[in-house]
Amino acid sequence: MLLLALLALVLLAAPQRLPSSVPAHFTSADTLIEDGDDFAPAPYLLDPDSLAGGWTPVALPHVMHRPALNPTRSAALNGATSVVNWYRLQIPPLARETAQRYIYIPRVKADGRVAVYGDSRLLYQSNSSLIWNGWNQPLRILLTEGRDAPMPAIIFIRIERPVWAQGALSTVWLGTDEAIGWRYRMRTLLQVQLPYMASVAFLAVGLFSLAVRIRLGKGSLYMVFFLITVAAYIRSIHYYVGQEKLILSDEWFLWLTVSSLFWLIGLSHFFSQRLHRQPRPLLSKVTIGVCGTLTVITLPDLMPTLGLPSIAGLTPIAYLLGIGLMPAIVYCGYVSARKVKSLDGVLVACWGALAFILGLFDLLLQNNFVGPEALYLGSYANNGLFLVFMYILFRRYVEAIDDVKRTNASLEARLQAREAELTTTHTRLREAERHQTLSRERQRLMQDMHDGLGSSLISAIRSMEQGGLSDVKVTQILKDCVDDLKLAIDSMEPVEADLLLLLATLRFRLEPRLEGTGIVLRWAVTQIPELKWLEPSYSLHILRIFQEAFANILKHTRASEIHVSTGAQDGWVSVTIADNGAGFDTALALRDGGKGLANQMRRAEALGGQVLIVSDAGGTRVTLRLPVERPARG
Repeated sequence: MLLLALLALVLLAAPQRLPSSVPAHFTSADTLIEDGDDFAPAPYLLDPDSLAGGWTPVALPHVMHRPALNPTRSAALNGATSVVNWYRLQIPPLARETAQRYIYIPRVKADGRVAVYGDSRLLYQSNSSLIWNGWNQPLRILLTEGRDAPMPAIIFIRIERPVWAQGALSTVWLGTDEAIGWRYRMRTLLQVQLPYMASVAFLAVGLFSLAVRIRLGKGSLYMVFFLITVAAYIRSIHYYVGQEKLILSDEWFLWLTVSSLFWLIGLSHFFSQRLHRQPRPLLSKVTIGVCGTLTVITLPDLMPTLGLPSIAGLTPIAYLLGIGLMPAIVYCGYVSARKVKSLDGVLVACWGALAFILGLFDLLLQNNFVGPEALYLGSYANNGLFLVFMYILFRRYVEAIDDVKRTNASLEARLQAREAELTTTHTRLREAERHQTLSRERQRLMQDMHDGLGSSLISAIRSMEQGGLSDVKVTQILKDCVDDLKLAIDSMEPVEADLLLLLATLRFRLEPRLEGTGIVLRWAVTQIPELKWLEPSYSLHILRIFQEAFANILKHTRASEIHVSTGAQDGWVSVTIADNGAGFDTALALRDGGKGLANQMRRAEALGGQVLIVSDAGGTRVTLRLPVERPARG
């Protein structure tokens, strides 16, 4: 029993070890202040004995106030005398487990350099600019590099800052990734990643607006919107940078950060004016004057010339001027938007009011009137502006689509009315054209029958009345009349610009007649280009020319063979009818002969072509040449 009692006392007296699932949360620490060494790199190994004495317990979060400035020291940004704040955290005994442990600091809000030690070994050191040192980014630092590495007993946090700058340190967490990793990742998301992604998306919409402005060639609203997105992006950069050195000096980057706030305020004012179209000349002049003056006089290279303090010293004054300007802009924008019932203008004014409130909160947080673990909300004001503008663009896009639909509906109704009118007119024109075509065809057929069939019948009647024709002659005349009638009918058939089809029709009509004469027809017709201008009136001319050629062969040449061939060359097509009969003198025939050859040439000229006749003792060649392109009507 005595042994059991002693064992119980030993267990109760032994220090309690924290399991890995429970993080240690430091809400107090010991602090020590000493002179700095002008921001030299922190030593890798720390001698804790050199920090003995002067430690003061403080509660976390802890604000580092500005120390009293030594009049003999310069407070300029470059080469400023610095002060070092040390914080000491006693690590409680931990259960021996293989899980790695981290230290998590939500925010170290101080200009200068930050270093973290585990016992005497350097674990972390900021390696960026003095002002932009990742002040808005949480820290997660590995305490143990392996499962056999000893756990530090004390954590030292070293913050070296300029003497003119204040700062603050949040509470500190210690634990495994499972215990505190979600805290670090959630704060990184809310504090850095989410605002950064929104600002990039906002800038992308601005680039789209710029592309629309360039494409349209007009529209100042699109250009102002683009400039707002650029100013908002530049303004938000300082929330995300600090892990690496900047390409700009601290002074110039601070100038961009401060000036972009006034650019954003001024551009928002002019954007609101273009929404509600109610100009405020006096307010616009004041806005341009204040924003332009602050942009110019805070130029780092100009301030020494003007005898002004550093831009860091002017920043609070500049922010106060901005805070004083915003209420007037927001109020005037809201009143003007309500006056003309501009929903877009009201939304922008409401956003301005919200941004003003969030700006006040950030100013309080910056000056440590709000705990350092709070989130800066200025970046979310830009996100709100992004949502407002996206809504405005979306609503205008929908309205544009509705306008297009209404316009299309109106145009469709007008088009249907016009189409009905055109249909009626077209029907009338087609009817008139049909009557005109029928009349023209009737006249053509009557003229052709009068000149061909009628003339032959009248000649036959007169000859029969005079009793000078035999039955055979009368039969031949009647056959010729029938052939003339068939040709007139064939000319009315559609040939679809195909001269070969017209030749085939002629062959079909003449071949039975040739069979009784003993004449052999040699058909050597090859493919030729289409004659798109070919129509019934032209077809009749061509058939008459061929008919005359065949009639002359049958009546005068005593040929035993007829050869029909086609060809094409240099934009012309040709049809040649050759026989092996007795030739004749073409000049004499044209002068003293009948009207047959003259009619052939006249018809060819009407087609825009020509008839070539070559005759000798070996036979006669009649060639009809026609142009591929449509000839002018003659």
